[in-house]
Amino acid sequence: MKKTIIILFLIVSGMNGFSQFYQFDSIPGNLKKGADAVVRTAQCVFAVTEPGHATERIRKAITILNEDADSYRYLAIMYDKYTRVNYIKGTVYDEKGMVIRSMRAEDIFDMSAMTGGSFYTDDRMKVMRFPLERYPYTIEYEYEVTYSSLINYPTWRFQESGDVSVEKSGIQFIFPPELKIRFYEQSLKTRVDSVLFDDKKIFTWQEKNIPAMSSLRPMARSAYSRPVLYTAPVDFEYAGFKGSMSSWKSFGEWVHTVNKDRDALPESEISAVKAITSKHSDTRDQIKAIYEYLQSKTRYVSIQIGIGGYRTAEASAVAKNGFGDCKALVNYTMALLKSAGIKSYYTLVYAGEDARDINPHFVNNQFNHVILCVPIKADTVWLECTSQTLPFNYLGSFTSDRHVLVITPEGGKLIKTPSFKKEQNIVKRTGSVFVNILGTSSAKYSVDYSGYYYDFSVTNLSLESEDEMKRTLYSALDYPDFTVSSAKYSEQKSENPSGRFQYDVSIRGFGITKGQRIYFNPSYTLEDFLPKDTIALRVPVSDITIDSITYYMPIGYKVESMPETIALENEYGSYYYDLKTEADHITLLRRLELNKGFIPSEKYDHFRKFYNSIARSDRGMIILTRQ
Repeated sequence: MKKTIIILFLIVSGMNGFSQFYQFDSIPGNLKKGADAVVRTAQCVFAVTEPGHATERIRKAITILNEDADSYRYLAIMYDKYTRVNYIKGTVYDEKGMVIRSMRAEDIFDMSAMTGGSFYTDDRMKVMRFPLERYPYTIEYEYEVTYSSLINYPTWRFQESGDVSVEKSGIQFIFPPELKIRFYEQSLKTRVDSVLFDDKKIFTWQEKNIPAMSSLRPMARSAYSRPVLYTAPVDFEYAGFKGSMSSWKSFGEWVHTVNKDRDALPESEISAVKAITSKHSDTRDQIKAIYEYLQSKTRYVSIQIGIGGYRTAEASAVAKNGFGDCKALVNYTMALLKSAGIKSYYTLVYAGEDARDINPHFVNNQFNHVILCVPIKADTVWLECTSQTLPFNYLGSFTSDRHVLVITPEGGKLIKTPSFKKEQNIVKRTGSVFVNILGTSSAKYSVDYSGYYYDFSVTNLSLESEDEMKRTLYSALDYPDFTVSSAKYSEQKSENPSGRFQYDVSIRGFGITKGQRIYFNPSYTLEDFLPKDTIALRVPVSDITIDSITYYMPIGYKVESMPETIALENEYGSYYYDLKTEADHITLLRRLELNKGFIPSEKYDHFRKFYNSIARSDRGMIILTRQ
């Protein structure tokens, strides 16, 4: 009870009353270590009056320590026809906690929420940009939003990012007795405090003193689980459509209801489908032909109008206009397949490269994208309908290996999309380097991408011109002085596609020359060293990286010394490094295999030793000497 009333009091008490707490020197030392910013306080009160109706009040103060945290100067509040921003306040404090500036109405900009990928949206946002001050300084803001339609309750991240530490963060929900809240607590130290007060149910969560986490960017990712509270209603209403999140089945029923009867096609489209499918007797071939027809005549644009975030445009509109968002293109493809007598299912997914999977144990709207599921005999075809370039039945790093909600007339069914096998996920580099001590060394490289990594190549290279590919190489290659003379990309499209990137480079001053000797590192790939720590890691995908590079020695030189062969193998993967010498050349073979998995903090040091052995090997030097 005491905790509940305190948090509510802080929210409603107004701003500037707690500036003495914003002195930089009052931040505990452990919260300054490794942090770019420190959240002094973050508070939310979310008051629900009835299904679909609520008021949210946010108050936050954050001390910005350096330029890496400058993005926190920007506050953007999204709103639409179902959301009203009632007020926004802002204040800036100096290092001693003294007020520098109170933000004014003219500091708030009201603009469309349209992004570069949007064709049209009626979503808008109010933006407040705080001034850049001398570090460290603190910004504080408070705002209130009222919702008249509501499907989502807040997800409260007590620590937004690993580079930010937190003094205090809390959220409070206020409900009438007849309504219920569902929640899922992740990595919280303090459990919920719930009371009945003034004929209202009040739920409060609060976390304190959360330090920043070190940032690691090797092949393994930090698996530190920041404290998060997921919440959701049981019963909800959005745009007049009532629904329930009591199960994945019931939530899927709502999605189906909102989108049903929007698949009518003009006769011209039905005739086109008949002509396409008549050329194929096999169902799979028919699906592929229809998918390629979709890719040939449509393009993806983001359209968010009315309840556009949840309801698809009609298939006839896509047929007429030739464009649509992910929902519309999936619905249109469903309609095309339906006209051919082939069943398919609208499927919700949380998409993103290396994105977290949804929590399958907590029913709520965790999705941001739609793909198409097409079951056939003894198999399932998956279609990414927004891409004009991805091959048939290919789900890349954006949507593979994660839970999805398949929407059927009977409701939602939670299943997983297929994952790639290790032997599919290969990045293979081959090359020849002609070492020239007197002038410019020349190199030819070819990089093949397959499985999970084909998606990377097609996204980053397939639509680039040669000049754009050259600019990419200039920022990526680690030679001190070089010129890219040519670059080209090609691909082999199939259900197991691959991409090939080839380029020629002229390198000035390759290696280090000292007297009669030349020193150079033959490794194309250099893994980073891992620092001492006690964190957990995860390897997001099983993969294989292969480098096979041949170095042709200058005339009159021979090998004086070179790194020894190294072979490592354990539960995390394997590593092989070997150099072979012929009469006039040296060939490097490097092969690194990593196994997908979770590495608990107690095994971090074991993994670190394995990984750092690889990093040391990658830095071995070849020494050539004049004969």
